Amino acid sequence: MKVVYWFIILLLISSCSTPKVIKYLNDELDYSQYHTYRLINYKSDDKSYSQEGLAFFTQVEEAITQNMTAKGYEKANKPDLIARYEIISTTASSSNSNNNYYDPYSYYQPYYAPTFYETSKFTEGVILIELRDRKQKKLVWQGSLDLKYTKRIEAHLAILESINKIFKTYPYLAGANEAQPEQ
Repeated sequence: MKVVYWFIILLLISSCSTPKVIKYLNDELDYSQYHTYRLINYKSDDKSYSQEGLAFFTQVEEAITQNMTAKGYEKANKPDLIARYEIISTTASSSNSNNNYYDPYSYYQPYYAPTFYETSKFTEGVILIELRDRKQKKLVWQGSLDLKYTKRIEAHLAILESINKIFKTYPYLAGANEAQPEQ
């Protein structure tokens, strides 16, 4: 069961259409006081996950670490910020029916016209990353990305791309109170 769960998550990440990044930034805080962070995911401490699942968490955490390092933040045991991520996914299907029967030799559409069904399954999900002030316990920043599968690409590249898009919306470098423009 857990392998199926991770397969769905990997599919979610591995093929994305045009994602929509949603962000929240707390404008009331002094961002110059933030220099360090600690990355957590409450699910990654569970030892019952498969090797594929643990590898998936490792890829996500490496991508977040790369983005935090690029912004000048350092890992610490007693950090200024707590970075947390969560991945939520669901499988859905859509059905389209076509009962437009056309007979070129008839002037009416018969009552018994055949109906054609087309069903497609897809997975939708969200990657959520948030930064919280450890001492004040306030939300500092939150970014999320809506995903929907349409094509296959390498999973680790999709993960990096998704997390990089989310972090483009976080405008502060470590120790700076002046926002950087989005890239």
